[in-house]
Amino acid sequence: MSAHDLSALLLTATTTEPRPGTLRVTVAGEIDMATRSRLDEELDRAVTAMPQRLVVDLLGVGFCGVTGVASLGRLRARCADAGIDLVLKPSRVVRRALDLAAVAPLFQLESRPEQAAAR
Repeated sequence: MSAHDLSALLLTATTTEPRPGTLRVTVAGEIDMATRSRLDEELDRAVTAMPQRLVVDLLGVGFCGVTGVASLGRLRARCADAGIDLVLKPSRVVRRALDLAAVAPLFQLESRPEQAAAR
């Protein structure tokens, strides 16, 4: 099994356009070294499309390592350079990874109501 096949089993990332000017990338699975390139490819495509707003739905992510945090950091920089409004919808796991890396305040985070109530 190739690395690409393995990453497809561990991570899915799909992009939709829920309304004009907004792209949503929905990510599910694990974000680590094995899946980083797959995630980065999908996020690069979304940024290249130059939406006004990019929403990255990470609610289905069950593992996010330092590689995932780094990918999100690169995405943030690319969106800032391109003038794209970036919003992350993190799962608890992703939120914890961002908090542990002390970078959560750098992102516009949108929580589910039950997550906000749990804090």
